Amino acid sequence: MLMKRHLILLIMSLAIVFGGLGISSLVLADNKDEGQSDQEENVLREPLEMEVTLQRHYIDGKFEENTHTETIGAMEDFWSYYHGWQVIDQKEGKIVFRKEIPDISPYLKEKGYFGLKNDILTIFNGRPTHEQVIQSFYQIDTSELESYQAKQLQDGIKIETKEVYQYVLEAFRDMTPSRSVSN
Repeated sequence: MLMKRHLILLIMSLAIVFGGLGISSLVLADNKDEGQSDQEENVLREPLEMEVTLQRHYIDGKFEENTHTETIGAMEDFWSYYHGWQVIDQKEGKIVFRKEIPDISPYLKEKGYFGLKNDILTIFNGRPTHEQVIQSFYQIDTSELESYQAKQLQDGIKIETKEVYQYVLEAFRDMTPSRSVSN
C-alpha cells in the first residue's frame, strides 16, 4: 500500500515536471515568435513621407493654407503633434488638417482698415481712400454718427487686434437704418 502511494506520487510528480517543461517550452517558443515578429515589423517600418496641408480659418473669414512634406517616424508622435487639428481629407501619402483660429488673420492685422463705402461698413486693404474692399458688412445711417466717428471711418480705423475688430462691428451695428413697415 505504501509502495503504491509512492508510485502514484512519483508518477504525478513526473507528470507535473514534464508537463511544466512542455508548457514552458511552448511559452518560450511563442515569445520567440513574437520577438521575431517585432523584429520583422521594425525592419518593415521605415519612416513615412506624408504631404501635410494645414488650413487655418480665422474669425474674419480668411483661410490660410500651407503644404509641406513631413517624414513620420512614429504615427503616435505625428497624431499627438496635430492634436487640436481636425482631419478634413486623408488619402494615401496626403492629409489635410483644419483648425479654427479664434483671432483675426495676420493679413487683416497687417493691412485691414474699417471704413465706409456707400454708407456700408467695410474692411479695406489699406486706408479707405484706396478703395480696395476686402469685406462689406452692413449699412450705417451716417446721420447718427458723431463727427469724430465719421472722421475715423473716413480716415480708416486700423484693425490691429481681434478686440478692435469685434468692438467696431458691435459699435456701429446699432446705427443700421431703421426700416419702416408699411401695410
